[in-house]
Amino acid sequence: MKLFVKRSVTQHLNALKNRTAFKPKSIRRLVFVHDTDLNITESQYNDMCQFFSSEYSAIERIQYNKNKKMLAGVSKPHLHPQSLDWRGRIIENDLLYVLSHQYDLVVHFVDHISLPLVSFSAQLNASFRIGPSSLDNRLNDLVLPTTTDFGVFLTLVKQYFNKIHPNEHA
Repeated sequence: MKLFVKRSVTQHLNALKNRTAFKPKSIRRLVFVHDTDLNITESQYNDMCQFFSSEYSAIERIQYNKNKKMLAGVSKPHLHPQSLDWRGRIIENDLLYVLSHQYDLVVHFVDHISLPLVSFSAQLNASFRIGPSSLDNRLNDLVLPTTTDFGVFLTLVKQYFNKIHPNEHA
């Protein structure tokens, strides 16, 4: 059973090899994938959103946890181990909705890495991706040191993201 899942995830990751990433000039749609075990205050979350843009048309916040019970009572969409079927396909409707849209930026703030997380992230249609070095390097365009402190993570994002120049055609 896991063989099919791993094969499916590998196909999604291999598809990212040919992808051309670019930093968009403006960010209108953002996906923030974060581990619920890592503490993030609302002010830190708002600070991150304001850093990237003040004119959003959509912000998707994906709650991720390796334990489905830890997501009880947390607003959807959820990403957990049962989000994949035995063939490695995403089965949650909220997650499928997110996957069906184009995003300017994806930010991963995660500590636990699992097949559902890698699969979901690989299927996201995004121009630019930011995440920790603990994730597969094919998933992110800007790879940051792994940290469990969101304040440190946000400082690193601000430091390095500003140094990247947008492509001319974006």
